[in-house]
Amino acid sequence: MSLSKVLVIEDDTVFSGIVQKFLEQRGYLVFAAEDGETGLALCQSEHPDVVLCDLMLPKISGLEVLENLLFKTSSLPVIVISGSQQISDIREAVRLGAWDYLVKPIDQLDILDTAIQNCLTRTSLEDAWERERWELDDHIDVLFQSEDMFERLRNDLLPNGALELPACKISHQLCPRVYDQVLLDYHRFPNNQALVFMAYSQGQPGQNVLALLVLKSLLNPLVRQGMSGEDGLLRAPHHLLERMNTELCHSRIRSAFDVVAVWVNGNTGDMYASVAGEQLSLSTEHKPDLALGIWAQAHYAQHSFKLDEDVAIELKNVGTLVTIAKHG
Repeated sequence: MSLSKVLVIEDDTVFSGIVQKFLEQRGYLVFAAEDGETGLALCQSEHPDVVLCDLMLPKISGLEVLENLLFKTSSLPVIVISGSQQISDIREAVRLGAWDYLVKPIDQLDILDTAIQNCLTRTSLEDAWERERWELDDHIDVLFQSEDMFERLRNDLLPNGALELPACKISHQLCPRVYDQVLLDYHRFPNNQALVFMAYSQGQPGQNVLALLVLKSLLNPLVRQGMSGEDGLLRAPHHLLERMNTELCHSRIRSAFDVVAVWVNGNTGDMYASVAGEQLSLSTEHKPDLALGIWAQAHYAQHSFKLDEDVAIELKNVGTLVTIAKHG
């Protein structure tokens, strides 16, 4: 069985040497480059299975290396390793196609091995999935050629009417220009509990409805579990977003999602919420975390508050889309 090849593009020779020795001990065949140009040349000649790339490199930047690599071989797994924790750097790296993003200093090198193995496993699974995808694509093409079917699918992304609870009323009002980019779901669970889940897709024009349907397919099984009394994950929106983010990051859905998830105690007005991305926001002004589908290691905060006044979910440059209105 041939060894998996790993290319390390890193100008810090001490760190690069440590990583190279560690990975060789783990059974990888490792190549190293101290700048982006050398890294691109090695990639052409050695055909690595995984690339580890720093962002701050001499000659050409890590982002330029990433763009060059994925322009030529879009399926090549690239793991970015950087000292930058700026969301803008993470977002840009993932937008260009990075599979993972690790922040220096890396105290436990086992994290590198785990990240590489995840990439190799994902490559294997996606190769198998790709072989079976063409038949599915044919079915999707047929569905989207029918305007009636497309309209029904799009309508599946929105709830029917308002939801009345003892402490509040949940309602929505969407403007037509965002229909193709928004998923909204709210449900009543046993004992007057409720989940409000709203997502805004950042995908390519024409692909948002399909991306949102996939996102809903991840949410639906959790909703069904909640209906049967197994609602532990739904009651903790930050864990719900982490779960869905992990699944999205290990899929081939090339879209990021801004999301607001709110668990509502319909008897007391107690609320628990998490916010991902900057396009959707709560009127309670909680700081957003990273959008879903960008970085598998992202974590999400949970905010708790009381429904003392009406709460709105708002879309930037559009306005209020959902209102949780207090009774009395």
